[in-house]
Amino acid sequence: MAAIKYYKSFFWCIIILLGSIIALHARTSLVSLPSRQDVAMRLENLKTTLVQEKRILTLKKGINKIDFSWQNVMIDPESILLQTLSNPKTISILNVSYPPGEAALVWDIHSPVDLEEEVIISYLLANIDGIVTYQAVSDPVEQTIDLKSFLIIRNFSGENFDKITTYLDNKSPFITTISHLETKRILVSQKQNIPIQKKYTWDALKMPHEPEKSKTAVGIPTSYELKTAFLKGKVRLFQDDRQGGTLFLGEDMSQFTPKGDTSNLRIGDSRDIVVTQHRIDTKRSNIKRNTKNNIQVYDEILKDQIIMENLKDAPVTLSLIETIPGQWEPVDISMDYTLKDHKTLVFKVRLLAKEKKTLDMHYRVLNIFTQKFSRYNRVSN
Repeated sequence: MAAIKYYKSFFWCIIILLGSIIALHARTSLVSLPSRQDVAMRLENLKTTLVQEKRILTLKKGINKIDFSWQNVMIDPESILLQTLSNPKTISILNVSYPPGEAALVWDIHSPVDLEEEVIISYLLANIDGIVTYQAVSDPVEQTIDLKSFLIIRNFSGENFDKITTYLDNKSPFITTISHLETKRILVSQKQNIPIQKKYTWDALKMPHEPEKSKTAVGIPTSYELKTAFLKGKVRLFQDDRQGGTLFLGEDMSQFTPKGDTSNLRIGDSRDIVVTQHRIDTKRSNIKRNTKNNIQVYDEILKDQIIMENLKDAPVTLSLIETIPGQWEPVDISMDYTLKDHKTLVFKVRLLAKEKKTLDMHYRVLNIFTQKFSRYNRVSN
């Protein structure tokens, strides 16, 4: 029995040794990737950046094992892709394997003949991103602005890029260099003489209806309306002071705006326009009662008066937003309006210098339920 155990142990030692030799031979026969020829990155995601490397592989006839490894960088292994460019119909990627305990992967690539193949390797790299910022300078009379867009690249990825083609959204790419632990601000584009319209917006849901009773001064939100494409980013706004300098107007966050759409950049609040709203009258009609003579459903006729006054020495355009919840119908509204949705009315009011105007709103809200009726007559899903 001892001899049998000895031969069994010796047999298994031989098998393990042979397996180790075969594995070692397979690992040392890997072909390391050559240096990258070109590299590009897309900065569309703040969490991870898409990096694409272009390389030339020297392939032998048959199966080639190509090793791709990384150190001191955070690459998502599942995001790594290899794409053949020169001979995509004849070169085949047979298998991808991940050596255990290593930041690496191995491609098994079959080639029908000896050749050089151009490939693109793509992966998601963490800790490198781009932030878009804007600088806008209006002319002294606030008719146009000059707009500069900047890209701030922050590289904490552990990788140095001596020459990299950078893509931001679908704009034209640019070439730059960025080292590990470096932050760089790059001028991406600039546009001049973009037409703007200065807007003053009063929203009945957000603004006090009797500003004279407020303990602090009430300003009307003021913005520039313009048609130009924006990415999401901080915008710093200035105005030409006619003396070679600029006046700081404010900051705003731009939202993604496709080309041809309208953007609004808030520059602050104006106290030169005063809006006051009063409820003039409220009356119930079309009242419906239950058998106990309690009111269950009714309509309500309302009259509101909005007084707008321009204290400036120049004409302005005021956007007045009124919200009427529920089902309603107009009775008599003294100014033209547009419906943003079923409950939101938008008035565009032109106020000349020192002019005061009054908007009268007479409307009916339909089918208002009392609290008890609503509570005990809900529709169950």
